[in-house]
Amino acid sequence: MMVQEPGPISEHLIFLGDNRICMYLLMGERHLLLGGGMSHAVPEIEEQLDRFDIDRSRIMGLVILHSHFDHCGAVPYFEKAYPQWEIMGSKGAEKIFGMEKAVKSIARLDKATRERYGVDGRFQDISLNFHAPALTRTLKEGDRIDLGSGVEVSILETPGHSKCSITAYSPGLNLLFPSDAAPLPVLENGGFVVMANDSLPTYLQSLARMADLTVDGICYEHCGAILGPAAQTALEESLKLTKEKIDFYRQALASGVDKRELAHSEVKKILDNSRFGLITEEILMQVCLSMLESVDGSYCP
Repeated sequence: MMVQEPGPISEHLIFLGDNRICMYLLMGERHLLLGGGMSHAVPEIEEQLDRFDIDRSRIMGLVILHSHFDHCGAVPYFEKAYPQWEIMGSKGAEKIFGMEKAVKSIARLDKATRERYGVDGRFQDISLNFHAPALTRTLKEGDRIDLGSGVEVSILETPGHSKCSITAYSPGLNLLFPSDAAPLPVLENGGFVVMANDSLPTYLQSLARMADLTVDGICYEHCGAILGPAAQTALEESLKLTKEKIDFYRQALASGVDKRELAHSEVKKILDNSRFGLITEEILMQVCLSMLESVDGSYCP
């Protein structure tokens, strides 16, 4: 079952934001926000927290699953609005937030999106402009966050989409929060798109680790969540799709196909069939070229 509308999913999980930019509230005795969102979604998320009667004092923190602009833009607001919250992310994300050029790029892209949506630059007298958040805890492979009432989160390092990507897994609930570390269900027919911005072979390795988990729900940060038996099937299909993508790229490159022409063809397929629409053609082109570069001579099945 695909869930694309925000709202309570279970007694332990609420989907926040919208089906383009998704965040999730995982609830035990304490609560945890998963995903860093974008600043234009802040007013909507605050309204949703009010509507679902969420006590902000029970939220212990927020986990940034990777540092791309569409996954961390709301964090500075929450950092200021709720200074008692822990702000968590990987060591790789912390490194990115220490790079002036990267921070300026995140701020520019987040602001442009906010302006496109017509959202004011301040909410509840707090600026929505991006600045580098100060992580209060860096997360690594095997780390755990105990929320009480049998709800906990374990961390997997899942590079490939980005070097800083981590995935959260709630073993008691069998919920997976991969952010963009797994193929995204963004196509009109419900199909998936591989977005291995950093390394396609590494992305495959991370995905194989996720596919070994028992999963009853995949909570993506774009286009919602897949629940029930369909979640495990989605992981298996995603793994198969990624292997096929690597083989296709290797064969195409071995035949002498021009990388830029192949990347352009891949981008056109995505744009013609996507229901997402947030990522620009220029960014998609960069992603496809990066995937081709990472596969060219570097992958052995």
